[in-house]
Amino acid sequence: MISIIISTQDKVLLDRLSENINETIGVDFEIVAIENKGLYSICEAYNTGVSKSNFPYLCFVHEDVLFKTKDWGIRLISIMKNDPAIGLIGIAGTKFRSTYPSAIGQGPGLRKFLRGNIYHWDTYKDFDISNQQKELDDVVCIDGVFMFSKKEVFECCRFDDKLLTHFHGYDIDFSLQVFFQSFRVVVDRSVLIAHYSNGNYVGQNTIANRKVGRKWLRKLPVATRDTHLSKIKIRYLDLINWIYFLRTAIERNIKNILKK
Repeated sequence: MISIIISTQDKVLLDRLSENINETIGVDFEIVAIENKGLYSICEAYNTGVSKSNFPYLCFVHEDVLFKTKDWGIRLISIMKNDPAIGLIGIAGTKFRSTYPSAIGQGPGLRKFLRGNIYHWDTYKDFDISNQQKELDDVVCIDGVFMFSKKEVFECCRFDDKLLTHFHGYDIDFSLQVFFQSFRVVVDRSVLIAHYSNGNYVGQNTIANRKVGRKWLRKLPVATRDTHLSKIKIRYLDLINWIYFLRTAIERNIKNILKK
């Protein structure tokens, strides 16, 4: 039922995750492992995985995670069957996307738009500070640590391996593709995952986010309808983030000059 697509560099992590999936997924599955020690971008690896997959549901996941929820595969398939408009499910995401090319939820006033939760090194982290937490919540973008979709979506969306040639930005870009194709992008709070990584926010991440920002400039900023933000408020929030990040960049450059 589900093709699990993994861009892998570590056989030990891959074997551990494969065993964990077998114990927790609850449905028939296949592991489509694309060995990738710097040979391909993650977009190329994931697109190759889709072309090799045999099942109608697709799960893109990092290899340094473990699932804590039993029968998560049964749940996610049921969600998509019950609402065909849902095209992408994640465990963490944001209800607002700025034109500023930042990471998900980064920037003043954007924390309140984060949704989802995760175990980070077995420490529970809840990104959702809203007063009305929903088990299933609409977002604009999800984090790439876990992305659940279906082959129907790939008839109009794919990972942009021409634009993104490294290992960053793919999750934001793909989420926006799905969102602007009028599919629902959602976060499911009931699927719990432990992520055993601190992330990698090197220069390539900034470069990738800038590319994604330029690609979607005409359609951003954007927020989900249930935020009830007017176009004026969305633009204002976007402007505040640009001012904040430009000020931060100027201050950083001044400090570097003074150090010299």
